[in-house]
Amino acid sequence: MDMFLLTVLSGFALDETVSFMKKLVEQFATLKFEGAFMYAVLLAAAVYICLEGYGIYRFALSAIGFAVGYRHSYEIMNFFNISTDTMDAEKILMIEVGAGLVVAVLTYTVVKAGIFIAAYHFAQANLSAFMVSLVAEKVEVPELLFPIFAKIVGVAAAVLVAWLLTKSERIVVIVVTAVVGGFAAVDFFRQMLSGLPMDLDFMNAVPEIVWVIAKCLLAAIGVGVQGTKKSAVAIIPDK
Repeated sequence: MDMFLLTVLSGFALDETVSFMKKLVEQFATLKFEGAFMYAVLLAAAVYICLEGYGIYRFALSAIGFAVGYRHSYEIMNFFNISTDTMDAEKILMIEVGAGLVVAVLTYTVVKAGIFIAAYHFAQANLSAFMVSLVAEKVEVPELLFPIFAKIVGVAAAVLVAWLLTKSERIVVIVVTAVVGGFAAVDFFRQMLSGLPMDLDFMNAVPEIVWVIAKCLLAAIGVGVQGTKKSAVAIIPDK
């Protein structure tokens, strides 16, 4: 009897484990995480990069590179209507991880490429909308062509910012890792709060400008902390 119960319980535990792993794979494949734990881990990683980016610049740039490659491969597959409805989540995850690793290796071995990719990703996420609205005020664009116009201007602005930032590696590594880490940390913090099993509806009433100020403040703290550390010597000599 005891052996029978043990077998049943073991089978149940195995089924639960398999179900959990499948759910976890699907979350990673679709970038739709549930619960606060994953965002707490990402928050900790973002804060660490924000405060220690220059001392661990190769790791920081490769981590950012992996995230960029991972996310953009997901977006490219989305563009071509490739999803868990048309392909196994495991295969999608393997493609995303593969793309992330390729970009991570590139950013680890070529510092300028790492700076360019990290700066481009940040500029596209945070500055593109501003640049599009700025240019749209000066140039009249037909409504049908506006999405294409916005994409071209956004990419061009991000490429320009990234190219300019590759000119001085040492200070830029500090600024880029502090800013990217700081901004991401605040975003992950907000997502973590939304996943907590408690009523935090009052957080929705916080004005967006408060979160923007929090991002800028954390980024400035990151720059200050990195700049005052002993590691902030010419690990990467300016050319």
